[in-house]
Amino acid sequence: MTTAGSWEISEDAARFTPRFAAAPGTRYVVIGREPGQAWREVARVAVPESDRVSSTIVETIEPSVNSVPANLLRFAVNFSAPIEEGSATAHVRLVDETGAILAGALLEMPPELWDRDRRRLTVLLEPGRIKRGLRPNAEAGPPLREGGTVTLVVAAGIRDAEGSPLVSEARRTCRVGAPIRSRIDPTKWDVRWPSNPSEPLVVSFDRPLDRALVQRYVRVLDRGGNPVAGQGSLDNEVQRWTFTPAVAEELTIHVDARLEDLAGNSVRRVFDRDLHLAEDDGINAAEVVLTR
Repeated sequence: MTTAGSWEISEDAARFTPRFAAAPGTRYVVIGREPGQAWREVARVAVPESDRVSSTIVETIEPSVNSVPANLLRFAVNFSAPIEEGSATAHVRLVDETGAILAGALLEMPPELWDRDRRRLTVLLEPGRIKRGLRPNAEAGPPLREGGTVTLVVAAGIRDAEGSPLVSEARRTCRVGAPIRSRIDPTKWDVRWPSNPSEPLVVSFDRPLDRALVQRYVRVLDRGGNPVAGQGSLDNEVQRWTFTPAVAEELTIHVDARLEDLAGNSVRRVFDRDLHLAEDDGINAAEVVLTR
């Protein structure tokens, strides 16, 4: 297997910089050739073994729900420490209830989809197989089968930023339910407004939502449009959001139209849209505001 990287050539030396850091204990063979000649071994390079004790773990795998829609769009893996870029590509897989790998179910990496701190990895299912009418969907079918179970496996071979593997493999198993193919409509949420300063604001969603996007795109403002200080929390199924304001205020809920559910449907549009259904038409608003 070749190693990606770049060369710097001078008159008396050649310097190779790998795209990804070399793993401890790895051995490399450098090959080269003169014009018109066959390839031959030029040198061998060994990266010293590391004596660092592994300590990095997978903290959570999302969605945290017990049942995911058959058109699930993504998983997210959260690590306890930064991970080496490029390390996850060969060590994340999706398997069915028999342990068989679901070939082609995940969108191929690289590029790996990391957050800025390289502690949160987004793993996408193949969108072309999720969207009906596209060739991958017609030929291979959807990635997940309703009624079964699916397990995301994160192997211990992933290396952290120090080059050490994970402490152990991590798995997340979910039942596969019916697909969800409708736009999020915040006006259909059940909102329990506080009746006195000691009570929290409680919002019950009509479906499980993306945890990270709820935390980013659902905000509480006062009547003047200023952010309200307080503490928000989500239940395990990401269907109930509780916000406890720091001080008594007249509250409004602002929902960014980019908020998505587990199937990639947003407030703005349906991910797998049926062009013949009027209810699948999107909206142009940047946000939806809920008031008492």
